[in-house]
Amino acid sequence: MMDEGVYRARIDETFKRIDAVFEDVDPDLAESDYSQGTLVITFRQAHKLILSPQAPLRQLWVAFRDRAWHFEFDPKAQCWMDDRGQGVELLGLIAELTQQNAGVAAGF
Repeated sequence: MMDEGVYRARIDETFKRIDAVFEDVDPDLAESDYSQGTLVITFRQAHKLILSPQAPLRQLWVAFRDRAWHFEFDPKAQCWMDDRGQGVELLGLIAELTQQNAGVAAGF
């Protein structure tokens, strides 16, 4: 299992990278809020994509509408991948949801 310090650093780095993508986006389309350890992206002031760290499991959980994903950091690929082996990568998922729900291309 990943060391907690390394895990926290990866979470912080990931959240800062995601948050930065939304800095220049019209907040009526999509905006992000990084507060109290959780990152929330709101699409069109209505639908919330919630990213929350799960330190005991060293995972990153994502929820949107009626869906949920659990991600683990893959050290070989250097990215967060779903823990169900479906090939879902975190930043790709966020880019896809952002395009579908806000019409904005999230370049990671």
